[in-house]
Amino acid sequence: MNRWVPRPLDLAAAAVLTAGSQVELWLAPATFGPRPLLALAYAVGTAAAAWHRIAPLTALVTAMCALVVIPGALGVDPADSFGWFVTVLGLLVSAGYHAPRPVVALATALLCFAVSIVLEKGFVLADIAFAWLLASGAWLAGRAVASRTERAELFEQRAALAEQQAQWQAAAAVAEERLRIAREMHDVVSHSLSVMTLHVSGVRRLLRPEQAEERSALEAVERTGRESLAEMHRMLGVLRSSEDGERGPAPGLDRVPELLDAARRAGLQAELTIGGVPRPLPPGVDLAAYRIVQEAVTNVLRHAAARRLDCRIDYGATCVELQVVDDGRGAAAPRQGGHGLVGMRERAALYGGSVDARPRPAGGFAVHAVLPVPDPEPAPAPAGTTGAEGAP
Repeated sequence: MNRWVPRPLDLAAAAVLTAGSQVELWLAPATFGPRPLLALAYAVGTAAAAWHRIAPLTALVTAMCALVVIPGALGVDPADSFGWFVTVLGLLVSAGYHAPRPVVALATALLCFAVSIVLEKGFVLADIAFAWLLASGAWLAGRAVASRTERAELFEQRAALAEQQAQWQAAAAVAEERLRIAREMHDVVSHSLSVMTLHVSGVRRLLRPEQAEERSALEAVERTGRESLAEMHRMLGVLRSSEDGERGPAPGLDRVPELLDAARRAGLQAELTIGGVPRPLPPGVDLAAYRIVQEAVTNVLRHAAARRLDCRIDYGATCVELQVVDDGRGAAAPRQGGHGLVGMRERAALYGGSVDARPRPAGGFAVHAVLPVPDPEPAPAPAGTTGAEGAP
C-alpha cells in the first residue's frame, strides 16, 4: 500500500468533519461571511485532517491556513464554527503525538492564531493569549499521550530483552551444568576403567603358558582399556578448565553427614533420616544423588533463612529417593537468582530420574528427587555348572 494513502478510518473521519462543517456553514445566518470562499477553505482544511498521521506538520499547516488564517482575513471569527474547533484541536493533538518536530508544529499553530486574530480584530492580547492557551493545551495532550506510549513501548522492549536474557542465562546454565557433569562422569568412568584394566591384567598373569588364546584375548582387552584411558585423560584437558585443579575421589551419599555437619556449624538444626537398607549404588548414580543433596542444602543456607533442615534418604528396591525440607521463607526466597535447580534436574534426567522443588503449604521449601537404580547384572555361572548349586 502507498504510504501516502491515508487509512480508511482517517478518511472516514475527515469526510465526517468536511460534511459537518459544510452543513454548519450553509445553515448559518446570512451574515456569517462569504460562503463560497469559506466553503472552499473549510473543505480544504477538514480534508487535510485525513493526512494527520502521514504528514502531521503539513496537515496542521494546511488546516490552520484554511480554517484560521483565511477566515480571519475575511473578517470571520473561526471560533463560531464547531467543525473548526474539532478539526483544529484534533490536528494539534495529533501533531503533538505524531510530528517528528512537535515544537515546530506548536510554534506554527500559535503564529497562525496570532495572525488570524490580528487580521480580524487587531492586536487583542487577551484573545491571542486565550487562543494560545487553548492550542498549547491540545498540543500538550498529544505530547502526554506520546510520552506514555513511548514509555509503554520501552517497557515492552525491556521486558522482551529481559526474557531473552533469562533464556540465554538458562541455556548457559544448562550447558555449564552439563559440562560439570561430564567432567565428574569422566572421573567416575576413568576410575572404573582403570579398575577393569588392572583386573584384566591380573587375570592374564594367572594364566598357564598353554592358554595362549585366552592370553591373547586378555592382552587385547587390556590394550584397549589402556588406550581408552589415555583418550579419557586427553579429553580431561578439554572438559576441565584450568581453575578446576585436581579432584579427589567422587563423593557419594556416604558423605551426606558431612554436609549436614557443615549446616549445623552454620546454625541450622539439621537431621538425617535413612529409610530402607543402605547399599552401594552405581558410581554415577551415587555421585548424582550426592550433588542433588549438596545443592539443596546449599540453597537452604544461602536463601531460605531457615532454622531447621530435614534430609531423608530412602533406599527402595528400584530407586533411591532424596528429600530435603526446610522451614524458611519458601516462595519468598529469592532462589530464582541462581541455577541450582537447573543442575539438579539435569543430573536427575541423566539417569532417568526427576526432581520436584516447590514451596510447602505449611511454609518452607521442599526438594524431592527420585533416581532409578538399575538392577545389578547377575554374575555369569562358572563353566560346567548345571544349576543354582553349581554341581559339576
